[in-house]
Order: sequence, then structure tokens, then C-alpha cells
Amino acid sequence: MNRVRSMALKLRYALARRVGWPGVVGICLLGFTLFVASAVAPRLEKNAGEIKLQTGVALIDLNRARLEHRVQPKTSEQLVRFTAWFPTIDHNVGDLRQLMEQAQLAKLDLVKGEYRVSDAQGAAFVSYEVVLPVKASYDTLRSFIAGVLNAIPNASLAELHIERAAVNSTIQDARIHFTFVYRGA
Repeated sequence: MNRVRSMALKLRYALARRVGWPGVVGICLLGFTLFVASAVAPRLEKNAGEIKLQTGVALIDLNRARLEHRVQPKTSEQLVRFTAWFPTIDHNVGDLRQLMEQAQLAKLDLVKGEYRVSDAQGAAFVSYEVVLPVKASYDTLRSFIAGVLNAIPNASLAELHIERAAVNSTIQDARIHFTFVYRGA
């Protein structure tokens, strides 16, 4: 026993001379870290496995619930009700009037526009395309577009193209393309 103690002391002093006291402290800390890691790692691995299993079960439950709550049109009546939410094409004049009112509210001058009806014979829906070339500030454009989309529920913004003529200019050349959707014949 005495001999083992003296060998340990010789080894400790030889090691201290070779790597210094900071090295000895570092080696001791490294050994302690390895001991703790070997003691804790199996528990962490077990916890990770349990969490992975719980996540898998939760994902299966979520997918099952998603499939159960998916709304599928079961009857043609649902499709008829959906189509009935859209106005008929004779509401087009009122929608264009609301578009002009939104332009006035946004203080936007609509000088000209292109209007086109896309009507496929016997289709469930008719689309009315409105393309407006305008010159205005970004805030005016944003206010006008938001106003139209909020006021006319069957309108959608199909395209918005904005160009600035000069870097320091606040006025943009814009091309706004709205699509109004109406119930077909």
C-alpha cells in the first residue's frame, strides 16, 4: 500500500513538472467531466428516446385529427351554397362604383383603365378583369388597394407592378390588375 502511495506521489510530481499545475488541474477537470458524462449520458439518452416516442405518438394523433376534421364537400348542395356566396355579373356596376369611391377616398385619379370579361360558356364563375395604370405615391396606392379589397369581397389583386421613374421621386408609375369574380349562369 505504501509502495502504491509513493508511486502515485512520484507520478503526480512528474506530471506537475511536465505540464504544470494548470495542466494537472485541466486533466483532473477533464477526468471529472468524463466521469459525469458517463454517469449522466445513459439517463439523457433514455429521456431523449421517451421524448421521441411521445412526439411520434402526438404526430400520429395530430394527423388522425386532421384527417377526421377535413371538410369534404359531401353533397352538391354545399357546392351550390358556395357558389351562391358570389354575386351575379349584374352587380358589376356597383362594384365599379365602389372602386371609384375608393379611388376618391385615397385621392387617386383614375384616368383610364382596361376592362375585360372572361366568360367561358356554362362556367360556374365569370371573371371581370380591371387593369388600371396610375401615378401616385406608395401610400396612396396601398390605401387604394386595401380599400378596394376590403369594400368588394369578390375582388382579388391579380397583379401589381410598380416602377419609380427616379430614385428621389415619391411618385410611382403603377399598373394595378384586379379580378372581380361573379357567379356564372
